[in-house]
Amino acid sequence: MNVDYSALSAKLKAMHAKFLTPEDYEQLMGKKTVNDVCSYMKNTPGYGDILSDINAADIHRGQMEILVKGSVVNDYTRLYSFADSSKRYILKYWFMHHEIEFLIREIQYIYTHEERDTGEINDEIFERFFKTHTGIDREGMYSAKNLDDCANACKNTPYYEPLRRAQSLDVEFFSISMILESFYYNAFWRDINTKVPKDQRELFRLLVGSKIDALNLMWIYRGKKFFNFPEELIYTYLIPVRHRISEEEIKNLVKSESAEIFLARVRETKYAKLFSGVETGTYPELNYRRMIRKNAKRVFVSHSQSLAAVYAFLYLKEFEVLNIKTIIECVRYGVEPEEIRRRLDI
Repeated sequence: MNVDYSALSAKLKAMHAKFLTPEDYEQLMGKKTVNDVCSYMKNTPGYGDILSDINAADIHRGQMEILVKGSVVNDYTRLYSFADSSKRYILKYWFMHHEIEFLIREIQYIYTHEERDTGEINDEIFERFFKTHTGIDREGMYSAKNLDDCANACKNTPYYEPLRRAQSLDVEFFSISMILESFYYNAFWRDINTKVPKDQRELFRLLVGSKIDALNLMWIYRGKKFFNFPEELIYTYLIPVRHRISEEEIKNLVKSESAEIFLARVRETKYAKLFSGVETGTYPELNYRRMIRKNAKRVFVSHSQSLAAVYAFLYLKEFEVLNIKTIIECVRYGVEPEEIRRRLDI
């Protein structure tokens, strides 16, 4: 047993034991209202605490989703507090992605000129953690009128340079979001290859590298299928990291004259299953979620004595929350249990 990770592994297993069971899912899919879903979940090990002060008869969908999402943050903060400084450095990347989501959301308000929804439900659990751990000047972001203001609000963070680069290129909102996403995955990949213990690098490459490959492939497919983008534009938005797909394969796929040719070529790569069933209506995003969950489950079960298991756990927790949100939405609109089951990734 790896003594250095034994306590962390025990913590992860105890937290994972509180995940919903197959029986829980069957019960939830059979509920008739969001209030019924809440009443049931108040009696589950994983969500009883977070819903303990809630009156199930009064709760509505938005509140329920915010509280359920908060359970991921709770689990992350427990693991962050439990881990020593030698392990926290890599955990920051989970939080960094949420910082980037915050930046993209605030920048979108600037470019779309939408009014921020002041009636939006406050995610207090995440707000408390965000407030004490981020270097972003949130008030500066809330009052930002342009990208220069956004960059200044991020002066003491890693996001300052990517935002300044986006400003110098004078790009539109979509390009800014892609620049931030690309920055994130580049930084994460660099640290995986330089800071993560050598015996765990392949585990992290499986978890993160597969995501990057899949995101790139889905982007090429969408560019071909829906927008007829030229090759040079597709390349602009690809994350410059390769895991289980070669640069030559990427070039071949980008050169595909149509979405149909792309599909024929991608099925000769290691990511053939990512596009399984797309001709008959299956979205690649659904296959993507299944692939990421499968990889996370594999790492969590087979390599529990590792730092990678923490990331695998967080991915699995986020999938559970996504399943719950899907159930809440389906129950709200009266979707039959069998149809709900097809939309879940369990």
